[in-house]
Parts: sequence; C-alpha cells; structure tokens
Amino acid sequence: MKKPWIILSAFTLLLLGSVFTITPNATYAEESIPQERHKDKEHHHSFMDEADFKRLTNQGYTKKEILKAAHIAKFADKKIDDVLKTYKDNDSSWEKTAAHYGLDLKDLKKKCHEHKEKFLEEHKEDVIKNVAEYSGKTEAQIQSWLDKGVPLRFIVGGSAMAKASNKDLAELVKLKQAGQSFKDIKNSLNLDKEKMHTEMKVLMKMIKEDIKK
Repeated sequence: MKKPWIILSAFTLLLLGSVFTITPNATYAEESIPQERHKDKEHHHSFMDEADFKRLTNQGYTKKEILKAAHIAKFADKKIDDVLKTYKDNDSSWEKTAAHYGLDLKDLKKKCHEHKEKFLEEHKEDVIKNVAEYSGKTEAQIQSWLDKGVPLRFIVGGSAMAKASNKDLAELVKLKQAGQSFKDIKNSLNLDKEKMHTEMKVLMKMIKEDIKK
C-alpha cells in the first residue's frame, strides 16, 4: 500500500503558511488534511507515492513546485504532471497556471484555510493533547490561550516555531496577543525554514497517529 506521506507534508506546509507563498503546510490542500486511505480506489490527485515524487524531482521540479502543482491539480481535476507542464509553459507563474485552469489563488488559499480550520476543530482534543506534550505545556494552559482568543492554528504552528527557534511557546503566544502576526513573529526569529518544516512534520505526525488510534 502506498503511504500518504505527502499528504502530511502538504498539511504541514499549509500550517506554515507556505502554500503559494500566500501560504497548511498543507500545497496541495484538503488533500493536505491527514486522512485514512480507501483500499479499493485511490484518487490520483489526493495521494502520491515516493516513486512518483522522486520521478518528478528527477525531472528537475522542487518539492514546493510538486506540492503546489498537486494543490491546483486537486481543484482543477487534472494530473499533477499536466499542471507542472502548464506551469513551465506559463513562465513558471502559479498565478498564470491557476488562471489557465479557471482557478484563483486567493480562492484556493481561502479554501485551504477553511479545511485547515475544520480539521483542527474536528480533532481539537487530540490536537491540544499532542501540542501540550510536544511543547512541554499543560492542556489547561493551551485551553486558556484558546479561551483568550488565540487561534488553535497559531498554537499549532507556534509550537513548531518555538521548538525550531529554541523559544518558549508562551513567549510567542504573548507576541501574538500583542498584535503580531504569525508571519511577523516567524520573520523576527530568522528561522531556518527546513528546521521549522521538520518540527511541524514531527508535531503533525504525532497528532495524526493519535487520531488513528
């Protein structure tokens, strides 16, 4: 059975705000939401095994390009290979590529956020439990931040950001409460993108595995 590992990577990128640089962890989208596979029938836009991923990287495409193409492919009901070709034919512009398929990047971003929020809320208890364990906080502390209006999405992304920057999550939450955006905080920390991506993958894997229990 092929492993839906790329789905987790996508969700991770959506949460990091990196999709289309307008940015869970997440490139291709709802597809970016961790979920169980059906054994009998697979949708070629929703999953990609490592062999296909390596095939595309061997063709010269970057990981980000492949994930973004998969995101567009999902909504355009096209093959990832076709979207990548269109991308190259359109001066490597994601805006032009999306427009070619009658899509708008802003609308895609909105849909990504909606699905991301839905996933987190549907599994809120598991998310809080794992974020608390990962960040060294108590579930009560996480809940208190939520009660004060700090978005669950920020707490998840902030946990990975805190770990990657050797900061305390509470410090980042205070910055958020003071009015700074996730992007502002991330930029101020001069984070290594790969390190943060790795931390987010670790956290999301914890959450995903707990949900499957």
